[in-house]
Amino acid sequence: MKFVQFMSLLCILTCPQVLIAVESGEHRYTPKEQIVFSPAAITAFDRTGKYASSRTLADGSRLTEYNGGMMNITVARMGPDGKVETYCTGSAEAARAWMAGEIGTGPAVAAIKPVMEK
Repeated sequence: MKFVQFMSLLCILTCPQVLIAVESGEHRYTPKEQIVFSPAAITAFDRTGKYASSRTLADGSRLTEYNGGMMNITVARMGPDGKVETYCTGSAEAARAWMAGEIGTGPAVAAIKPVMEK
């Protein structure tokens, strides 16, 4: 019986503290000015071709290595619902704007095109 009383007292004392610890604050995106990409990400956004190297192989085919320059990269952010959202872009400025919540804050809607049969 003392065990039940002890557990009841423990629950009464700890539950209000647990409820206070849970914050249900408003979701906020990181300000655009605070978003800084790593040097590898900046290289991936590069469209000048200065990181690309090409060579011709013995069979006459051409091999191009981009050395980190990918033209497009995928960035991610935490959405208002707590889920991870991704966005693929070739522009560092567009990626910053999306990560800051300036663009693409509406729900994602897939373009559905009707198929017509003849």
